[in-house]
Amino acid sequence: MDDRQFSQFLDRLDLSWQGYRKVRKGVKKRISRHMQRLGCYTLEEYFHILDNDSAVLREAELLMTVSISRFFRDRYLWQALEEVIIPDVIERYSEEINVWSAGCAQGQEAYSFKIMWDMLKTRFDKLPQLQLWATDVNPDYLSKAMEGVYMGSALKEASGEIKATYFRTSEDKLLYFIADHLKKGIIWETYNLIREPPPVKKFQIIFLRNNLLTYYRQEIKEPAFLRVVDSLVAGGFLIVGTHEKLPLQTRTLSQFKRYSYIFQKLNNPADSFSF
Repeated sequence: MDDRQFSQFLDRLDLSWQGYRKVRKGVKKRISRHMQRLGCYTLEEYFHILDNDSAVLREAELLMTVSISRFFRDRYLWQALEEVIIPDVIERYSEEINVWSAGCAQGQEAYSFKIMWDMLKTRFDKLPQLQLWATDVNPDYLSKAMEGVYMGSALKEASGEIKATYFRTSEDKLLYFIADHLKKGIIWETYNLIREPPPVKKFQIIFLRNNLLTYYRQEIKEPAFLRVVDSLVAGGFLIVGTHEKLPLQTRTLSQFKRYSYIFQKLNNPADSFSF
């Protein structure tokens, strides 16, 4: 499959060439193998099957998912969470907070948050009850996330103390196993950001990093983005990828301090989005 054909395929699935440009090599191989298994020698044959078989279309959509993540990815973000954002949320919500890792891949982001939350026990007399949703469109990713087994490369931004405290290693030191107590309290769900409403409508923190805003075309991600923001409480925080831009200009969200990838929802319910 050459780039022209791949671009045609992306258009058919409402996906963004810009989003897939850097990762297209591996994705093209997966789609080409899928075509071969189906006995398709041209895109037209492939499109015909996708248009007429929803199960095959689902297979193709899952082959397009990209799982590139690691623990504490973008360290400055996690410093902001630890030092400013989470203390602010704890002060305003003393009983319970809801956090959503939307597009959680294999769980690195969700577990990073659980580790940070556990570490905060030494700074606060009492922490609110934490409800953490971790969702992804790919059930295979969720299965791996629930297993909690990772290669060492996934922890390259984790400190030695974190590795020693929250992981155990295989005998050959190649694999890291997340501590069992961190698995408790995470709600893992298969979820499609494009087609489904948010799990609940009262999140204080939403991670929307390197998925919806990267891989989908503008006209597809805008309504999905609106639904995500609608599920954020006033004063809550939306976190996107460090190189991502919001798909539309909005008076509902305000950039948080100097962080171009953290936004806080304003309190005025009359605020609206502008396209």
